[in-house]
Amino acid sequence: MAQAARKYLGLVDRETGEVEEVQRTPYAFDGPHINVEIRRNRELASAASGLTDREFRVLTWYRYATEQAQGPVMMTGTDIAKELGMSPDALGRVVRTLVKARHLVKAGSIGRTTFYRTTPHLAFIGSGYEHREAVKDWNPPELHVREPRDKRRSKKQEDETS
Repeated sequence: MAQAARKYLGLVDRETGEVEEVQRTPYAFDGPHINVEIRRNRELASAASGLTDREFRVLTWYRYATEQAQGPVMMTGTDIAKELGMSPDALGRVVRTLVKARHLVKAGSIGRTTFYRTTPHLAFIGSGYEHREAVKDWNPPELHVREPRDKRRSKKQEDETS
């Protein structure tokens, strides 16, 4: 039985007629990719969400640290804190804030170590159908964690220090 012709993408040198095969990848991305909910994530990035820069950075880190659908990030708080350049205590405070706002959810534990992942409302690894099924079981996260703080000094504080 004859074999089917193999199609490939190639570059042809016009002078020599030599053909060089161009490598293809099965996807536009090499490795796992993630579906994110653009509107919610943009609102979380805005100052109106009340998230601090550190809280947003930790949330973003968790979003991209998961490499399996709905899987926990299997790292200790100490290792995560080291990677993010903060103390384990500071990371713990940030994680508690994000869990309270339902941005991170508990996804298992071993001993005293609890593992977390992002809620599927913000990010999900898998097909669109699996994503739609996953959000049915979760309440959407709070988009406003707290009132944004004004870090500028007020005139009253400046007058008292003068």
